Amino acid sequence: DMMPKMALSRGFHFHVVLLVAALVNSHFRTEVNAVNCTAVCDDCLAEIVSCYSRNLESVPTGIGAQAKQLYLDQNQLSALPTGIFHHMTNLQTLSLNGNQLSALPTGIFHHMTNLQTLSLNGNQLSALPTGIFDHLTNLRGLYLNGNQLSALPTGIFDHLTNLRGLYLNGNQLSALPTGIFDHLTN
Repeated sequence: DMMPKMALSRGFHFHVVLLVAALVNSHFRTEVNAVNCTAVCDDCLAEIVSCYSRNLESVPTGIGAQAKQLYLDQNQLSALPTGIFHHMTNLQTLSLNGNQLSALPTGIFHHMTNLQTLSLNGNQLSALPTGIFDHLTNLRGLYLNGNQLSALPTGIFDHLTNLRGLYLNGNQLSALPTGIFDHLTN
């Protein structure tokens, strides 16, 4: 009768040890990858925040919500977490040039309704999610040049009614959806 209780106890102990090890590993990994803005960037609580060429592998934490311009150019960014920019509703310029971004999560820019310039030149973007720019109605300049885009979703630019400059050169586009530029009246 004691044997099953001991086996259960060992099994329980084993699972607790695994759970603790996983939590410690997860916490350590987060601590290593999470970089605070003040340690690597200039003026993190100002309206213009520059994290230019800092070898960053992730967007730093602690960038102020009052930021109007954020420069993350020439880093090692390969992915952007979905909610990373949600608190930056005052941004007017977001520059991510010269990184290693291969994809953008759906909704990444949805809270950036004041954005006027979005620069994604020189990344490795091969596709764009449908609706990725739908909330950027104040956007005036969209820089997608120097990526690996081979196709664009139908209606990708339909909500960009204030757009004045669209840069797509240096991609692998061989055909575009019919009417893709019809809503771009500026």
